[in-house]
Amino acid sequence: MNNLPFSSIGPYFDSFTSTTVLSRMIEGIGFRFYWATEGLRQIDLDYKPCEDGRSSYENIEHISMLTDAISDAFEGRIYDFSNQKSGFEDYRKNTLNNLDAIFKALKENSDLSKVSVRLNMNGEEVVTPFWNLINGPFSDIIYHTGQVVAFRRISGNPINPGVNVFVGQVMS
Repeated sequence: MNNLPFSSIGPYFDSFTSTTVLSRMIEGIGFRFYWATEGLRQIDLDYKPCEDGRSSYENIEHISMLTDAISDAFEGRIYDFSNQKSGFEDYRKNTLNNLDAIFKALKENSDLSKVSVRLNMNGEEVVTPFWNLINGPFSDIIYHTGQVVAFRRISGNPINPGVNVFVGQVMS
């Protein structure tokens, strides 16, 4: 699994634009998710704080589906809420690869006004602007990644203490 993206964050961009800022945000999300999910055990995946809450595994599944929706928006596809993957490693790999593809797509398409979210909601297409990706899926990914970090700490397997999210590197 060492070939997955976002084990560290790359160098700074030379300028501040909407796409470079969003690109850096995606790198930060990818870095946090990478280390939140690195080395999880079954007991960590199964942990949930209460009976009607989501387990870490269910949060990771949800995060994967959120990145599918974002990826579909950047590719101009309709997101249909289907889930074709199964298993922790598939969800982790899918999430990180989706974020990497989105990061790369931003280099090709800097006009975010042309990115819209298209959802298949019970057979009806719902279209929203790019803005909804920020307050929706991107923010949700950060929120649920934090839950995975907290849950794994509670189940006795905290993230690598060398992970420094401020600089985007693992310190020795």
